[in-house]
Amino acid sequence: MQIVHRAMGYWKRRGATRPRYALALAGGGVIGGMYEVGAMTALEGRLNGAGRGFDVYVGCSAGSVVAALLASGVRASEIYHILDEDLDDPLNMRRGVLFADGAFRLACTRFGRFMWAIGKHVIRGGRCLPDVLAKAERELPAGFFTLAALERFIRLGLASRGHGNAFSDLPRPLLIPAVDLNTAERVVFGAGDLASVPISDAVAASSAIPGFFDPYTINGRDYMDGGVGFCGHADLAAGTGADVVFVVNPLVPNRTSDGTGSMRLRGMYTIMEQASRIYSQNLLHLGLATLAVKFPHTTFHLLQPPQNTELPFGPSMGFEASRAALRFGYASTKLWLDEQGAALVRSMSESQAAEPPAKAAAARLIG
Repeated sequence: MQIVHRAMGYWKRRGATRPRYALALAGGGVIGGMYEVGAMTALEGRLNGAGRGFDVYVGCSAGSVVAALLASGVRASEIYHILDEDLDDPLNMRRGVLFADGAFRLACTRFGRFMWAIGKHVIRGGRCLPDVLAKAERELPAGFFTLAALERFIRLGLASRGHGNAFSDLPRPLLIPAVDLNTAERVVFGAGDLASVPISDAVAASSAIPGFFDPYTINGRDYMDGGVGFCGHADLAAGTGADVVFVVNPLVPNRTSDGTGSMRLRGMYTIMEQASRIYSQNLLHLGLATLAVKFPHTTFHLLQPPQNTELPFGPSMGFEASRAALRFGYASTKLWLDEQGAALVRSMSESQAAEPPAKAAAARLIG
């Protein structure tokens, strides 16, 4: 945490006349990222497209994609319009953002390599799958896809709006967490020694879902998804001295009311994703309870999709339901802002009104 405090040294809380606001966007795959764009568009609209917005951004995995764009000054409503209308724009998050030409061929090749390594050791007498996997571990692929396309999307997307690819170019601080594969430690891009890493590389590193993507290598170090063992990273936001932290967690466990919708009937992938959602949500709630004690003067607001809907379910890495998740994020967040989130809207609106006129006129809503 000291590294974050040093990175934010210029952001002094003493003498401040307005609360400091931080945004923490958790991961959630393609579906989660779309939900977050919809949610932030709803908040932007509720603030009437004006206001100073957030003072610091934290984004993990899919949340790092959205946070990087918002922190650079791209409005959520602009991204929403591009996605909803499927416009031909560098910021349109289409399939090519993750799965570039040749991705399916590469995945098939690696799957073949996987099956060959397993089959070879079975032929040699292996009968216990865990033992076979252990013997074949050095012959197995590190993942089935690469993140080269995502890195390119962020780099070219920022450039298309005239923004640089450096954390120092941003008008607001941005923190992107990932996990060092070999040391098992969380690292924070945008702070300390990692402040010089390009934003696009940081986003790719934070999005490296284990098994799905190769670990992302930066300067000889291998990194994986920042959501491994963490959820939301609200502690990074609170650690910068924020008075208010808005946490968005796109993926929650799905609940079925009868046997016809049993998770078991949907197969292994759905069961694994349900388990991941349960783990992440429990981790987030436990973390927020701890942070409430550690940061007693910080107010935390948590936004999650209602658990009584299956609209944004789908495979989190799929694109079929992405537009539905985008619209659902917008519509459901509007309702949340009228009820549980009303205090957040009121606080941010009052904060804007309290700023000196000249400063308020120059301020933009980033998020």
